Amino acid sequence: MDAVQSYIAFVRACESGSFSAVARELGTSQSAVRKQIAALERDVGVQLFARTTRRLTPTLEAQTLYEHARQLLDVIDSLRATTDRQAQASGTLRMTMPGSYGRHRICPLLPKFLDLNPDVRLEITFTDEAVDLVEEGLELAVRVGPLASSSLMARPIGIAEQVLVASKAYLKHHGRPDSPADLGDRPCIVYGRGQRWARWEFESENGRHAVEVTGPVRANDSDAMHDLVLSGVGIGLLPDWVVTNALKRGTIEALLDDYYPRPLPVNIVYPQTRFLSQRARSFIDFTIAELLSKR
Repeated sequence: MDAVQSYIAFVRACESGSFSAVARELGTSQSAVRKQIAALERDVGVQLFARTTRRLTPTLEAQTLYEHARQLLDVIDSLRATTDRQAQASGTLRMTMPGSYGRHRICPLLPKFLDLNPDVRLEITFTDEAVDLVEEGLELAVRVGPLASSSLMARPIGIAEQVLVASKAYLKHHGRPDSPADLGDRPCIVYGRGQRWARWEFESENGRHAVEVTGPVRANDSDAMHDLVLSGVGIGLLPDWVVTNALKRGTIEALLDDYYPRPLPVNIVYPQTRFLSQRARSFIDFTIAELLSKR
């Protein structure tokens, strides 16, 4: 049995506390992971995990071994990255990304990526929720907006410009706001859950402005928010890729020209302890290069 694979399974089991999570991440079965851990326990001559029905708990010996195994695998991973840089990417790359950003910004790039990497298959989950990558067996995630504190590694791939917009019907009925402060009394379409998304921030010649907004609808999909704005339900703070065509057609109007909505960072993230596959490295490098070329 491959000793390196046994150590990979051991390290990930320490970090995730679950054989099933390790199996999903490594693309194998729980029984195969158990066999790898059992083989390692025989090799080192100690029990590595106290097993319960809910979680694996590393023993004291496992905690000592973990630090050394982590360093060993980091060295191996670094060497592989150097020597295999020209290797052909292959296998299934599982990732997640926000629906709207994924459809408008990432999906148009995929045909070229797949042409360059014919042995790669993609499994994409479109969701605006920040799912647990390890628990879901995912290698990468695209995240739009400030990153929550975590152990994830992040590679910036751009920014999302935001535009404050409303339909002509809405403006005829409610009037046009003159400053960000006016938005607090107007029906707005608010993104997602949590109060942080209901705080809209703007820059101007007079400094930063922030306002807490409310409205009849909250939604976690920018395309759905765009449709609600078009219907006159409220004012929306939407990404530029969603509103560009509607602004050109004149079906919605940009508001507060003297105030600049703060842009959102866009990152590709992956677990800090993840041994990135060549397919994942290729996708990250390709995406960054393509998005930079389109600025």
